[in-house]
Amino acid sequence: MARATIKSIAKKTGYSVGTVSNALRDAPSVKQETREEVQKAAAALGYRVNLDGLKLRTNKSYRIAVLVTVSEESAEEWEGVEFTRILAGISGAVQGSRYQLSVFSISESDTELETLRSIVQEGLADGVIFSGTRVNDPRIAYLQAEGFPFVTYGMSDSTRSHAYVDLDSQAAAFDATARLIRLGHRRIALINPPDDLIYAQQRLKGYADALSEAGVGFNPTLIETGPTTAETGQVAFSALMKLPNPPSAIICANEAMTLGALSAAAETGVRVGQDVVVISNDDLKLSQYFVPPPSTYYLPIGETSRLLGEFMLKALDGADPPEIQKKIKPKLIERQPDTPASQDAQVT
Repeated sequence: MARATIKSIAKKTGYSVGTVSNALRDAPSVKQETREEVQKAAAALGYRVNLDGLKLRTNKSYRIAVLVTVSEESAEEWEGVEFTRILAGISGAVQGSRYQLSVFSISESDTELETLRSIVQEGLADGVIFSGTRVNDPRIAYLQAEGFPFVTYGMSDSTRSHAYVDLDSQAAAFDATARLIRLGHRRIALINPPDDLIYAQQRLKGYADALSEAGVGFNPTLIETGPTTAETGQVAFSALMKLPNPPSAIICANEAMTLGALSAAAETGVRVGQDVVVISNDDLKLSQYFVPPPSTYYLPIGETSRLLGEFMLKALDGADPPEIQKKIKPKLIERQPDTPASQDAQVT
């Protein structure tokens, strides 16, 4: 089979040699639809671009950086499984493009901003994806000041628009709390991530709004925060159950925290589903194997991670940030029967 050339791609697509050449090097003068058509035809014909030469001509690395934060506190947790799923989704989205992924592992002792400066100033990548957006996030401020393409897994409080994919954490917390209130629960606890994370504040607001709408008072003693680990869930559950008037329902921010809460319940003889109702949030669907399996607000991690990759490619192509933003509302998966609160639990 003859080696595919620009001329053979031009013949197949009907475009001129010049247009094909420009499309293959991602020239902005060529419409995105034309570039995609040409590049698809090139892939079908087995065309292989000289990437080294292309890098020299365009001054681009053709790499996308993905920041992965690994904390010592979660070393024994399943966080690595989640990262693997996210990377798989991003990788699938960029497959067929010229871009490859470069993973930058960040430990808590490292300065993330220094890593980002190296990526930007040394040309290690053309764009970056990261998660765990924080209040007044310095990473976002730096990248916006540099005009460097990025996509976040999570919204932010930045006054400037940027690309993101996110779970509607506020809606999930509101719906979960309102659902429990309709069942008669009044002492509803929330096991939440650290307060400096944007989605932790969104969850807290949704929870507080649902209480307020139902005329139920907000009680700060029913809020526990910490790293999104099973250990946090275990410690938090135990602390909540030791309160003079413990909660009759608990909302956990993720599966790891839920597993820890269920473990603490088993150790202390608390009957989940009878003495206390536990609702989870998940993205891996591992909670379906917990005992008992809790009702959860499910976010498909495959969809979110794929969108991260797609939005990154669009950002690199110059798309306006409002065009590459997506907030996904989670779906309730009911694994436990609706358990009404006892008469005692209906008193705040």
